[in-house]
Amino acid sequence: MLKKIQFKNFKFRINKLNISLFIFIVFFLSYLFTFIITPNINQIPYSNIVYDSKNIKIWEIIINNKYRHQKLEFNEIPEFTKSVIIDLEDKSFFKNSWIDYLALIRATLNNIKAWSIIEWASTISSQVIRNNYWLNENRTILKKFKEFYLSLALNKHYSKEEILSNYLWNIYFWYLNYWIKSASNYYFWKDLQNLTKAEQITLLSLPKNPKKYNPYINRLEFRNRFKEICNTLLKDKIINEIDYNEILNEKLVFNENHENKLPYVIDYIKNYIIPTKSEDYESWWNFKINTTIDYNLTQKIDEIAKNNILPLMWKNVKDYSIIIIDKNTKELKVMIWWINYNGENWQVSMLTSPRQVWSTLKPFTYLLAFKNLWYTPETTILDLPTQFQTNLWYAYDPKNYSLDYKWEVSIAESLSQSINIPALKVAEKVWVQNLLNFLKELWITSLNKDADYYWLALTLWVWEINLLELTKAYTLFAYNWELCDIKIINNIENNNEWQNNCKQIIDKKYTDMIKKILTNRYYKLEEFPINWNLDFPNKEVFLKTWTSRNFKDNWTIWYTSNYIIWVWAGNKDWSEMKWVSWASWAWEIFKGIVDYLEKDNYESPIDKIEKNPISYLEITSPLNNSKYKIDFLKPKNTQKIKLDFSTNLTYDNYKWFVNDKEIKDNFLSIDSWYKLIKIILYDKDGKILKEEKSKIYVE
Repeated sequence: MLKKIQFKNFKFRINKLNISLFIFIVFFLSYLFTFIITPNINQIPYSNIVYDSKNIKIWEIIINNKYRHQKLEFNEIPEFTKSVIIDLEDKSFFKNSWIDYLALIRATLNNIKAWSIIEWASTISSQVIRNNYWLNENRTILKKFKEFYLSLALNKHYSKEEILSNYLWNIYFWYLNYWIKSASNYYFWKDLQNLTKAEQITLLSLPKNPKKYNPYINRLEFRNRFKEICNTLLKDKIINEIDYNEILNEKLVFNENHENKLPYVIDYIKNYIIPTKSEDYESWWNFKINTTIDYNLTQKIDEIAKNNILPLMWKNVKDYSIIIIDKNTKELKVMIWWINYNGENWQVSMLTSPRQVWSTLKPFTYLLAFKNLWYTPETTILDLPTQFQTNLWYAYDPKNYSLDYKWEVSIAESLSQSINIPALKVAEKVWVQNLLNFLKELWITSLNKDADYYWLALTLWVWEINLLELTKAYTLFAYNWELCDIKIINNIENNNEWQNNCKQIIDKKYTDMIKKILTNRYYKLEEFPINWNLDFPNKEVFLKTWTSRNFKDNWTIWYTSNYIIWVWAGNKDWSEMKWVSWASWAWEIFKGIVDYLEKDNYESPIDKIEKNPISYLEITSPLNNSKYKIDFLKPKNTQKIKLDFSTNLTYDNYKWFVNDKEIKDNFLSIDSWYKLIKIILYDKDGKILKEEKSKIYVE
């Protein structure tokens, strides 16, 4: 008996013919709808690969700390890799339109037999849908039906190559590696095209369960999975017996070193080059970043610095930072943040971190004095005890770093020897507001307060400045009155911030005066005698230095004929070094760098002081008038000062005296408030050749 369903004027009789017609219409409309609906295929952003100036790969920047994903065109994938994937995942891939019917029947029977869902008969197409719509979500029957339907639509709108490519782009190989190109570099440090068949199978063993088959940790499980795949490939005639034996017997050598070659360079690019906004960041996907950095030179400079830091470990010197700029191309060639970047918690960039720059602003103060006050390097200023009144009406009684006074000094002597009191007097006449405006014109944006806030201390020591900004400001002297930006990326077009820009700031005759002072050895004679390690007889060297009063850090900026070199020495935990100034630390690195980089091709200026045979004896440790503080929480016998000297005399014996009493040890205990230290050199007959004295104070 037929049932009749009536809806007003519409009548529908339920019978076999109508049911069949209804099912046919539903399927037909669904099939037509697959031509209209286009499934979404998401794209994981591609990684940025960073190279040095000689195309040496430095690192792959991990996207949002989630993905390593390098672009690989379909035709670049080795045929063997394609064959293995298809054989393992979907043997009928190039024949089926959406599902593998035989696999579906087999999965259904196995599920009925197990009375639970243990197989899903997934094809590569269905896996693409799952990866794009509900990756890592629980599977359900409803989602499986949707998956089959969208797989059909997928095959209507995309070619098999596009589907396979998208599937491959989303395969996960552990350690944040998506897609086989990144995995190839990570596990074997090779390009995919250079992998052996065994290495390709190794990578394709991982996606099923990358944690379980991790070849670094679970070697037995990995090996079983590897052999299982080889057996399958042999059975399916993807490989023959000869290949099978060669693959199983090949010794796999995994890349054990996954450290970033130049982590400080990568951090700088991530934080200061690549856009942070997502809409701008997309334009950087798969962007090959060619830097100006020279990796091999960086390794050599790092070696020079480490060799110089080892003798000072006992003085609590633990860290350094270095940048080297090619003066001719204005390219950053070396960037080193510290000695052990991966081994500490203080991963601070001394290049971009604000620091108190102390006397390194003095050249700009004197530069304005030359321009605005018509001073010259020969202009004299009195260096005597002086008091200045602060904006809060306090009396400021400055001291020179040497703790003594020079009486009447020229600007050349004052700047070259970094004497504080004359610099403050000149800053007072130049006017702090003018100095502040000038520094901002030099791209120094760290100084964002008004002139009253900084006061005269602006020229001396107090305020913090980004050291990269200060290095750029010093290009004013290196490039003869032009202020130039520093280039680090070679392949960015139409980006003014990082292009090689220069602009004229001040007349060349004024910068020439500063260059004359800071390159001429003559003006430093009073502080640093001839034959001292500061001398570079056949090289032109411009230099400015500073050391913080409490010896927490020191730094120097130099430029030579071909390079601008910046060296910082200190500890990022800000612990104090033990009387280590730029002269006993930073210049050691610099001297090694200059001797390595520069040739003796500089013609000495007319007013250069020629070296003479006059003998000298200098106590290099401790320095005269130095101060030490006793730490009462430490045993006194552990608080010692190393006694050291430098001389050009030929001697047979020497003796140290402290407060006129001879001592046998070369280490001095600091157990009294004042010491007069003396060294005497003797010839082979016991005759005194020369003696030298030094005073220290202990608190």
